[in-house]
Amino acid sequence: MQRLIVGLPILLATLFCLPSAHAQITQRERPKGWERLVPGARFADTLLPMQGQKLSSDTWGNACVKPRFLDNGIEDRTWSYWGGNVLRGEDGLCHLMVAAWREDSPKGHMEWPNSIVIHAVSTNPVGPFVQKDTVGKGHNPEVFRLADGRYVIYVIGKYYLSSSLNGPWTEGRFSFDARDRPIIEGLSNLTFARREDGSFLMVCRGGGVWISRTGLSPYLQLSDRRIYPDIPGNFEDPVVWRDDVQYHAIVNDWRGRIAYHLRSGDGRTWVVDPGEAYLPGVARHPNGHVEQWYKYERPKVFQDARGRAIQMNFAVIDHIKWEDKGGDIHSSKNIAIPLDPG
Repeated sequence: MQRLIVGLPILLATLFCLPSAHAQITQRERPKGWERLVPGARFADTLLPMQGQKLSSDTWGNACVKPRFLDNGIEDRTWSYWGGNVLRGEDGLCHLMVAAWREDSPKGHMEWPNSIVIHAVSTNPVGPFVQKDTVGKGHNPEVFRLADGRYVIYVIGKYYLSSSLNGPWTEGRFSFDARDRPIIEGLSNLTFARREDGSFLMVCRGGGVWISRTGLSPYLQLSDRRIYPDIPGNFEDPVVWRDDVQYHAIVNDWRGRIAYHLRSGDGRTWVVDPGEAYLPGVARHPNGHVEQWYKYERPKVFQDARGRAIQMNFAVIDHIKWEDKGGDIHSSKNIAIPLDPG
């Protein structure tokens, strides 16, 4: 009960900050027992205060996301950014592959199907990231490294391949073998984790589990059901990773605006941890101020040498997507929130 009361001001501020905020919200009943969790029991409790040096209100966005750290993640007035994850390169720099489209596009946020992948760099995984070059067309990128040292940037429908994070990049397409199993909700918004033997585990948007021997060779479906919680939800945005102990996954119920943390020893059988993985209001500053983003989507993790997740990156937007028009005060960006690895 105490946790619900503490979260109530955040929820109310989010609901009343935006005129049509109820359009994409369905209040989900929390599973029984969650109200008895002690502080630190939820994955959300590992999210630490945001970092940044440039705190300002002189930027786009409604009042709920001001002031904010302009040097956290990537943002500017020219581009709208979405999704993307960070890898540290052999050059010591942090490389962010992020989808983007011009903010002044006539369709506003609905220009996203025409987005391009932008390569940005920073000396700090938190940012600020500065555009370096472009990779090509694509949306919802996730970059990962193969066992042979090459890099893959997955985007919806294809991938880009290079021996360097600085390119050049060549296009390719994955192949899939469902092995007489039903494909769960199609093959889009894929997420990848390298296994101990150099092969790759992949989870698709629907929650199905797939395996590839090299990461580029055909992906074989292992599961005939989703790994997600067996409860009502509009699930999307899975992210999967492996540390030196086990596999982890987080999936977002975008309409309920609640995310779940799952764990697995083998990548096939998963358990759901109690408590929210994240929820609105997690973008807080060291002084307690909260950047009240309307949506937190496309979570990705930045890992240390042991594979532990030490930072989460989110695509965030300050307004309902289809009400974000070109040239208005609204837009989207990528933010970084550090994690306590335990």
